[in-house]
Amino acid sequence: MPRTLATESQSTTVQPAPRRLLADFLKQNLAAALAEVERRAWETDDGAVEASLEQVRRLRELRRALAAMAKDQVEASHDPTYLVAASFLRDAFRTLTKTHDEALVYATGPEDGKRLFALTRLVTFELAKSSAAYASPDPASQSDALAQLDADGERLLATIHSHPGSGARATTPSCVDLATQETLERYGYPTIGVVCSRDGYVRFYVVNRPFRVFVSGAGVERVEERLYRLTDTTPRSLFRRRNP
Repeated sequence: MPRTLATESQSTTVQPAPRRLLADFLKQNLAAALAEVERRAWETDDGAVEASLEQVRRLRELRRALAAMAKDQVEASHDPTYLVAASFLRDAFRTLTKTHDEALVYATGPEDGKRLFALTRLVTFELAKSSAAYASPDPASQSDALAQLDADGERLLATIHSHPGSGARATTPSCVDLATQETLERYGYPTIGVVCSRDGYVRFYVVNRPFRVFVSGAGVERVEERLYRLTDTTPRSLFRRRNP
């Protein structure tokens, strides 16, 4: 049963600065991700180890970029805040643009249960139909993916899909997109919508609730509020190369 997204009410109680909340949130989840890598270090499942390392990479990228965020941008709002690493957007873009048909994936990640959410993991499933202008999930595969999220103690934080065409206008949500998003909001899901164009423009959207999004890392630029453009879609390694 979906949980209702809790919103923070205005009060005279002194609250920790949002910047510090963000830093503590990322620090705690980074520690948990590192512990998971250590736990899986001796496993033979390379895919599980790589997934854990990817989680660490994205959380490290978000934490490094936190220091560069303008203070007034972070502290001016108590709205739900979504943190997105550039590496995550690159992976989503490559996944969604493998063919010329529209594609759809979900996203999840760590959260504080109230107002801080980090998109760090893609959730894929089979599609029932897909064309250059339309994609619909296979009901059984979609149900299995959502059931696995619930079993893992995670929630659906974003629906991400591609649109045909290029440029910022190609990321405009359709009537179907908005109807789907409105339904998720009405049932209390802490979910935002994301649309990407074929040339790397990425738009984040909702229908009836406030939110803020921060995309951080190299290879991405902010075009306007809630609209970004990937300037580099090349995969990046977790480890830096040392000069010989």
